Amino acid sequence: MSQYDLVMQQIVNGLVLGSVYVLIAVGFTLCLGVLKLINVAQGHFYMLGAFLTYQALEWNTNINYPMAIIISVLIVSFAGLFVHYVGIWPVQSRGQIAPILTTVALAFMIENIAIICWPGSGRNIETALSDNVRNPFGQVHVTDQRMMTFVAAICLMALLYLFLQRTRVGKALRATTQNQMSASLMGINPEYMRALAMVLSAFLAAAGGGLIGPLFTIVPNMGLSALFKAMIVVLIGGMGNVPGALVGGLILGLMETLIGGLWSAAWVNVAVFGVIILILIVRPKGLLGSKGI
Repeated sequence: MSQYDLVMQQIVNGLVLGSVYVLIAVGFTLCLGVLKLINVAQGHFYMLGAFLTYQALEWNTNINYPMAIIISVLIVSFAGLFVHYVGIWPVQSRGQIAPILTTVALAFMIENIAIICWPGSGRNIETALSDNVRNPFGQVHVTDQRMMTFVAAICLMALLYLFLQRTRVGKALRATTQNQMSASLMGINPEYMRALAMVLSAFLAAAGGGLIGPLFTIVPNMGLSALFKAMIVVLIGGMGNVPGALVGGLILGLMETLIGGLWSAAWVNVAVFGVIILILIVRPKGLLGSKGI
């Protein structure tokens, strides 16, 4: 493979990886914008989505891969609602620290439940899409699974954008992020919006986990790494900014694959943290600012 083909291969891989980072980060930024909460359990929703997709395929051979993802995101979305009303809502009036500590405890609980349910080594989700390889650019290899992952992630982002911009509920959610008091005076129930934000956050994270599952080995401790990536994406793109999360996710994915593939994985963190420091110095609110969802 020539140097050109290698670069193109890493760009394709980076776009796929970055699109999944976008899903996790957008859910994370929804919690920041609506609940004013650093949701430490966001990465663990992603991990749970991957494992439940795997388990749905194992339960019944009649369940195909898209159906498994749908089952997974529905279960994890309900789990997000459960986390909100059982873990966050009872302590949200006790300052900002208590809800964060609650999500930390819930994250450890989810991880240990996963260790109990899926002990031993990691799991791999096998789909027929992984067997079909295309060569769109010379010697660049792209499986149908990677193409589907990228397209599905972008479609989910487009649907979320339309939901936030064109529907009454979406506009109410955006209004709540800007000023909860004014939103409540306009007849919007802020508590309903906070619960909706948590459900959407869990939904997006689970979708990301289900989409990435066939590409990498899934393990119970993958949630912490996913949370870390989401925080980096938010810092790059802008706090509480959905378009910023899209830009930040793709940048991070491209940096990881290009630097890791062309040089070494050791340089990835050096470059990523260097970029973060530079952005925080030049644009403290991120590349696209912090203007809400």
